[in-house]
Amino acid sequence: MPTDHSTTKPKSIALVVNQNEIFYRLRMPWVRLLKENGYKVYAVVASGAWNELISEGGAEYVEWKLSRSGRNPLNEVGSILGLTRILRRIKPDIVQNFHTKPNIYAPMAAKLAGVPVTVSTVTGLGYTFVERSGLGSKLGRRMNLGMYSFSNRLASEVAFQNPDDMDLLKANNGLSSTKGKMIPGGSGVDVSEYKPNTRNSPEALEIRRSLGIAPDVFVALFVGRLQLDKGLVEFVEAARQIKSRRKDIVFVMVGAPDPGNKRSVSEATLAQWKSEGDVVFTGRREDVPNLMAIANTVTAPTFYREGLPRTLLEAAASGLPLIGTDMPGVREAINDGVNGILIRTRDSSALAVAVEELADHPAKAERYGQASLARAINEFDHRRVIGEYLKMYEQLWDQRQAAIIQ
Repeated sequence: MPTDHSTTKPKSIALVVNQNEIFYRLRMPWVRLLKENGYKVYAVVASGAWNELISEGGAEYVEWKLSRSGRNPLNEVGSILGLTRILRRIKPDIVQNFHTKPNIYAPMAAKLAGVPVTVSTVTGLGYTFVERSGLGSKLGRRMNLGMYSFSNRLASEVAFQNPDDMDLLKANNGLSSTKGKMIPGGSGVDVSEYKPNTRNSPEALEIRRSLGIAPDVFVALFVGRLQLDKGLVEFVEAARQIKSRRKDIVFVMVGAPDPGNKRSVSEATLAQWKSEGDVVFTGRREDVPNLMAIANTVTAPTFYREGLPRTLLEAAASGLPLIGTDMPGVREAINDGVNGILIRTRDSSALAVAVEELADHPAKAERYGQASLARAINEFDHRRVIGEYLKMYEQLWDQRQAAIIQ
């Protein structure tokens, strides 16, 4: 029998995500605010170490068997059918999905399951859409565009974190002219969790001491998954260049390899970098706000097409000047010459120059940091971002109800 979704307002929502850890780190603020607004929230995501924390945070955890990087057609069809069965069982009024595979699979499953409203959020187009030569990359882009085109027709709406991704899909028939909504601020950030202007606090100085960093040294920080297309090689090379000529700047890399990602740094390469001693490696850390507090700048030398890098939102909330590549998404966080510096992709020398510019001009760095904090408060706060989605959900729901009545 068809599911009855005839209520005047939507009451339940399934958040569909491809990674367990990413759900916990990025979507728990959504869970809290959705619940505040009267929604029952389902967390539909692959199983992992954060299952209990997701449930304790207020979502009903539902396991979706999905391989992040798998390409076996039978397994991928199985993932779609498995998601369809989940949605038929939990009967959400709305499905909100994030990341590439959920954005392609969830609209199909939602249509098969009779879910009234589906919203896809494009959190970046990834490495496939980075301009590269070669037949393989061209075929990969064409295949992904075809899948996006099909699934985006099924979604009620498609939201974007930067205009470049929306324009690319529209220009290549991956998105119809009637769909596409730009929502600035990425996934948002809870500015209350971060600690601007606390670099000289006892807690920050203790963290520096524990990492072997002097109190007066300028710290350039990288935070993220250790995958090569995030600009890891460029970060390490920039550190090598600067360390050869001065001792008052230290590069710190926070994160761990991502075994499920084929572009993850190898353990052998990471071991070599550690042995060279040009970068301080912390490994995985759960105290990112504290690490941001010890930094003088945060860098994002990525050449991966991200929606809007979470690291830059966190750095802005920490009141830091930003350095990043002139890439879609990064440009949404960095206003060049206002709150940070944009550099060329795959250019370690440009990264080194930008770091030295901030280290040698503290007044400029301070001005950029204040502008970053203002943007975090006024543009990136998660309540503002999620509030835009809440309005979208209700508008789409009302449109559906009106169509039923007609």
